[in-house]
Amino acid sequence: MDEKNLDITGGVRFSVDAGIINRLGKELVGRAETAVSELVKNSYDADANNVILNFINTDKEGGTLIITDDGLGMNLFELINGFMRLSSSDKIHNPVSPIYKRQRAGKKGIGRFATQRLGDRLTIISKTKDSPKALKLDVEWDKYKTDVELDSIYNPVIEIDVDFINGTKLFIDGLREPWSEPQIKRVFRYVLDLLQPDFLSNQSVQLNIASKDSIGYFNVNCLKSSNGETHAIANLDRLVFDHAIGVIEGYLIDGKGLCEVVSERFNINDSIIVDGDFSFLKDVHFKVYYFIYNYDWYEGFLPKMEYNRIESLSNEHSGIKLYRNGFRVLPYGEVGNDWVNIEKTSLKTSDNAYVPFSNINFFGFVEIVDKSGEVFEETSSREGLIENVAFRQLSLFVNNALRQATLRINSSRFSEKQKKKEGEDSRKKFNKNDTRTTKQKLEDLKGTDEEKNSIIDDAIYQLEESEMLRVLAGIGLNIAEFTHEIRQFIPSFNGSINFLIHQDISKQAKESLLNLKENFNRFKTYTSYLDHTISQNVNRDKQPLNILKLVDEFKEIIKYELTGSSINLIEEHYGYDLFTCPMHPSEWASILYNLYTNSKKAINRAQPNEGKIKIVCGKEKGKVYLEFMDNGDGIPSKYRDRVFDAFFTTSTPASFDASKNESVTGTGLGLKIVKDIIIAYNGIIEVIEPEVDYKTCFKIEIPEASTQILEQYGY
Repeated sequence: MDEKNLDITGGVRFSVDAGIINRLGKELVGRAETAVSELVKNSYDADANNVILNFINTDKEGGTLIITDDGLGMNLFELINGFMRLSSSDKIHNPVSPIYKRQRAGKKGIGRFATQRLGDRLTIISKTKDSPKALKLDVEWDKYKTDVELDSIYNPVIEIDVDFINGTKLFIDGLREPWSEPQIKRVFRYVLDLLQPDFLSNQSVQLNIASKDSIGYFNVNCLKSSNGETHAIANLDRLVFDHAIGVIEGYLIDGKGLCEVVSERFNINDSIIVDGDFSFLKDVHFKVYYFIYNYDWYEGFLPKMEYNRIESLSNEHSGIKLYRNGFRVLPYGEVGNDWVNIEKTSLKTSDNAYVPFSNINFFGFVEIVDKSGEVFEETSSREGLIENVAFRQLSLFVNNALRQATLRINSSRFSEKQKKKEGEDSRKKFNKNDTRTTKQKLEDLKGTDEEKNSIIDDAIYQLEESEMLRVLAGIGLNIAEFTHEIRQFIPSFNGSINFLIHQDISKQAKESLLNLKENFNRFKTYTSYLDHTISQNVNRDKQPLNILKLVDEFKEIIKYELTGSSINLIEEHYGYDLFTCPMHPSEWASILYNLYTNSKKAINRAQPNEGKIKIVCGKEKGKVYLEFMDNGDGIPSKYRDRVFDAFFTTSTPASFDASKNESVTGTGLGLKIVKDIIIAYNGIIEVIEPEVDYKTCFKIEIPEASTQILEQYGY
């Protein structure tokens, strides 16, 4: 409206600039992974059983993401008053879904902004079961520009024919950033807590009998398509079941039970004849994934975070589920149901060792094909099957197969445990009260060459670690003394430099002085940092620490160095009150500085056009986390489990005439010290897949400070 023709008759009303869509998309949805997870949650809220994410040509910007679900779909009223209405109240008035009574997971109004955050264009094709045609809505996000009235922009909607009964398809074109496989897996992990692992094993796929009806499961698959070829990136089978201690698969041949036992962890690939008479059974197949809930058996094979996730899932989703002709048969496999009589089986090895054998140890799927219903009949209430001879033989078949297979797996487990114990017993012969020299100990030792070599390695390791810790302690004292003494010279240096800058000197001399001042500021900042850290170390009182504040302080310390280098530091955070459990502030100084120096060295080795470091902070499930990533030369996958070992380093050894400080650089103790600090607080540090354009990412998780602890410390 023209300024001269403004009409205030009856008052004025709010107007909305179309640019708000762009701002809200960026401010409400910080990360692309979060945007996709919100769209998956919308499918969950729509009572979908299956969701497929297909990332097409996404190695570079401009690709396409297609999200397909078989949920309820939207009619025209729901499309206009739900998706197209900002701050819709639908989830307030309807907090649970209509069919499966799911507590709705999506955040109010985030979905539409998530699509804008991801790409330039959006096409929605949605159909309800009662609608003869589907609705197609096209949205060009570039239309929503500043200085344009929001209600002046129209988005075309038409009716079209589709080949599905109900559901929604989102086509997000012109993706604003590339998508790597690690990012796609991260999206899957974000929504993993929504999933119920009702996957059928391979037989149902081959027979084409898998059902999508009348079951409240929620199945997400992530695909990646490029050059016309599509392959699976993430599903529950790959991200959870692949980490099983053992996989047990059973079937029948002429009434005889057979099962195959595979364990990569213990190098097992065996076939077993299952005890028992199963003459009434045919067309039966099962696949079961076996887990032992003791991280000792997974360490080095599985990150602790993934192990914790699987253990958490076992409380609600473990057990042996039963499918008949592709349909889930309840209540078999539900929490508390023990139709295979697993809990009634007490299992021990021949030498009376306990074998983990409970429903929580198994994620299993039994399939029976009986289309005529002659062998397995449903009860009149359609709750379960009639427990006839065939049903009892089926229960016995699965029970006996699992019993024999887990005994086979655990026999290898106990054999490994015994060898480890024998090695530890040999090491105990070197006790601290033994006054013999190492040479005398070896001469007196009776045992195999392998035992002697093991003891030698252990003794050398302890000597080297003790010696290096003494060196580091001595350097620490030198640094403390240096920073204490240097403080008295800083004002004099600073004053002299400022005095000279303001004198009538040549332009070249003034530039040199300005350069000297900048370098001195860097020196002063590091000195202040070291002085502050040592002062904190003297005071051993612990307190909850806000990692956002710690990161800000650290950024201030290194800002002069970053200015003079080609390294760009980016920070993202999700949440504000990111308080750790009570810790020493100086410990976080060590953590951040070690990660930073490692990144700096990796970037120098790689020599990219622009060095990049990214720090991401947030909290989830009672933990605060920090991700520290860089675009250096990366860590080879074979070394990822070793980088936290003492003395392991990829740095080039210092020359013979190197200074004492240079000698310490690259000794391989930095990450070990970081890990020791974190473990002391029941935390986790691990190497995870980095985001696009980065090569290495360390993720740290520390228990979050409770409300009671924060109140106790006056926060």
